[in-house]
Order: sequence, then structure tokens, then C-alpha cells
Amino acid sequence: MKKKRRELDRARAVVYPDRCALCGNLIPYATEICPDCRRNAPIIRGKRCFACGLPQDDCRCKGHANFYAAVTAPFFYRGVARQGIGLWKFRKAEHSVIFFAHALASCILDDFSSVSFDVITFIPQTDRERAFRGYNQGERLARAVGERLKIDVKPLLVKLYETQRQHTLPWYRRSGNIFGVFECADCAFVAGKTILLIDDIKTSGRTLNECAKMLHLADAAAVYCAVIAVA
Repeated sequence: MKKKRRELDRARAVVYPDRCALCGNLIPYATEICPDCRRNAPIIRGKRCFACGLPQDDCRCKGHANFYAAVTAPFFYRGVARQGIGLWKFRKAEHSVIFFAHALASCILDDFSSVSFDVITFIPQTDRERAFRGYNQGERLARAVGERLKIDVKPLLVKLYETQRQHTLPWYRRSGNIFGVFECADCAFVAGKTILLIDDIKTSGRTLNECAKMLHLADAAAVYCAVIAVA
């Protein structure tokens, strides 16, 4: 059965060639990224600050207290990682989300090995945002990670109204932009749970922190965060 499936996959690759998850260029069958992207991927290595996700040598937050217990990420948000996230978010490249989910799951297993998660959730969108994008990319990523980690994925938060995009605002306006925007969708379920919150990018961390706060207000035991990349 497996041999037949491999043969079918090879035949498919002749008609629909595989593309690099980061740059989108054609790649050989059964590979995820091209040699150039593998060489240039801005991977986060060594000990990190779990308050901001950056390596300890690059950390500027000095262990600033957050509502989430820790955050981890496989990549810096720059170079081919930034290019790949854009390819996935705006072109809906399925091969990209599979690659990112694999990288994220590996990072979670390494950094949160002692944590037993009850459920995975994601940053919600308004109905208007979902209609504009056609899907919630954070939910798609969370479900792909959940498949790899064998953890259920559940929408635990709702977004109440439209906001300006966080990355378009100066840092001092970001907290106010999302204050009171989210609420817990199922407080009875959240109570006592250890939750893994998934997102694509962490810049200031305000969105992750606000969502973690709302989950704690619903009596979550702990909230951990994982993102593809940190800026």
C-alpha cells in the first residue's frame, strides 16, 4: 500500500511539481525546501528567553511578566522565513503550512517537553476578516500542529470587533488596539486546562498576551504560546 502511494505521489509530482515552502521555487520530489533556503533559513538556536522567544543574547524584554507561561518559535521573522510566511498567508500554499507545522511541532516537543497540553487553540478572526481571507490561517496551522502532536484543537476565543492590524501601529498603541477585543468562547471547558495557543508571528506579543489573559480569566491552569517566527 505504501509503495503504491509513493508511486502515485511521484506521478503527481511530474504534473504538479513540488515547490519550496519558503521561496516557492521548484524542488526535487519528496523535499520540503530548496538547498538555498535550507542554508539561509533564520533558525533560532541555543537557549532562549521564554518571555519573548528570542535567544538570550538577543533578548531585550528582561523576562517581562506575561499572562502566558512561555513562548517558543523555530524562526526569526526575517529573510526566507518571512518570505515563506507571506507565501503561505496570501497564496494559501498548502505545502508551506505543512512545513511550518512540522517545524513548530518539533520546537514545541523540544521546549515544552515537560508540559502536558489538554488542548490547542488559535487567535480568532472576526467574520469580516475570515470572509476577506477566505479562511483563518492560524486555525489551519493549529490543526496541522495538532495532527502531529495528537492534541485536540478547539476554538476557545472569539474576536468581538474589527481592529487595525497590529504590525501597522507603533508599539505604544498596540496594547490599546486589542484591549477588550477578545473573549473566551467556552469558559466551562477552559477552566483547569493547560492550553497551547498557536499564531503565525510574534512581534510585540500584545495579541498573544491579551488572548492568554482572557483564557486565564476563564480559569485556565496555564497558557503556553508557539509561533512560526518572532521579530
